[in-house]
Amino acid sequence: MRILVGVGAPALLLLTALFALWFEKTPPCIFYEATGLYCVGCGTGRALLSLLHGELYAAFRYQPLLIPLLPLIAYCLLKYYIACVLGRDLLPLPRIRARFVGIAVLVLILSYWILRNIPAFPFYYLAPTEV
Repeated sequence: MRILVGVGAPALLLLTALFALWFEKTPPCIFYEATGLYCVGCGTGRALLSLLHGELYAAFRYQPLLIPLLPLIAYCLLKYYIACVLGRDLLPLPRIRARFVGIAVLVLILSYWILRNIPAFPFYYLAPTEV
């Protein structure tokens, strides 16, 4: 199982990146199509595609919450990958109560979701816009 995860996860990541670069298209957001409001994830696909092209500013304009959190997300995924492949946890994480983190993430996501749908300065900068 470790070999499968060790080889399969990077291969899947590489194939996904190549697929995204090849087709240059992201699927539309169903929530936006149904309500006309932006969800928390609106613009994430375009932001990741912009990052694959090395366009950091465009990625930030599509999804301003993702870009600052991307190093943390990558670190956590790498930590989980190493733990799955090697069978032991080598990368440290700070000791923070899980309940506190859960509440903080919930407040952050709900606040971001509400604020990015307010059509006034400065909140319209949170909406995924064309660069």
